[in-house]
Amino acid sequence: MVALLRVPHVILAVNKIDLVDFSTDAFAAVARDAEAVAAELGIDDLYVLPVSALEGDNIVERSERTPWYRGPALLELLETLPAADALESSVAAASGLGNQEPRPLRLPVQVVLRPQGGLAPDIAVDPTEVERLRDYRAVAGRISSGTVRIGDRVEIFPSGIATTVTGIRVAGAEADEATAPQSVSLELADDVDTARGAVVVTAGSLPAARREFDAELFQLDGRTLTPGIRVLVKHGTATVQAIVAQIESRYDLDALTHAPAQALEVNDIGRVRVRLAADLPLEPYRTSRHGGSFLVIHPSDGATLAAGIVRD
Repeated sequence: MVALLRVPHVILAVNKIDLVDFSTDAFAAVARDAEAVAAELGIDDLYVLPVSALEGDNIVERSERTPWYRGPALLELLETLPAADALESSVAAASGLGNQEPRPLRLPVQVVLRPQGGLAPDIAVDPTEVERLRDYRAVAGRISSGTVRIGDRVEIFPSGIATTVTGIRVAGAEADEATAPQSVSLELADDVDTARGAVVVTAGSLPAARREFDAELFQLDGRTLTPGIRVLVKHGTATVQAIVAQIESRYDLDALTHAPAQALEVNDIGRVRVRLAADLPLEPYRTSRHGGSFLVIHPSDGATLAAGIVRD
């Protein structure tokens, strides 16, 4: 799973080292097996350390009972790894894209704000604002990548219409810029016709509109997923009708290989082809974990059937 999701750093804490009398040979055997599996799966950054959760060995501080272990304690290791906000760049670096420019703006529109005068809370702070807010319009959502500043040129997916950012609000206060993962509202120079499900992007970085794509699915529901089944695909704030057009294979967790399959059951991991009823701005997961991830939803009861990532 961590290999498929391209998790950049993996920690294997070998617990109960106290039950083998802190044996270096027992730990080394486990570490060798783990490193062999990691190499086969393409996991480059693996940390293996011996711990005893019950006794606290190598949890906060290095234990005197494992003098043969020269690495950091678990807490020290966790504190030195990159934080979550660096994950996108780590994924890009692991994919050979680390020297590229910073990720462009991606703001999935959650709602279009039209307060109609002073009816909106936290905006109209005095009566003089009421008239100005009669024509107020902004798009709001959570930035999934990039940074936006007042004066930036942006485009709207799927229309491709270009406009300029004239105002930014973060937590109800005016701001000059905002960055991922902040929730913001943007005022635009033009009265652009947009709605929930649209995406505001840096001008010149409009993602391709996709109607069909290959994906890796992680089956979460007990109902069988078969070719031809009608589902909903939720990507960002957009939800569109879709069909699972083809199931190519299922991942064999024992053999660590893909085998031909005609259906996916609960907990299966499979490669599929999905056909959409409307355009989505899908991007390969290896370059964008937000643009390349989605949910598969049952159209009748709204249950999440599977989680998916977009393949190249």
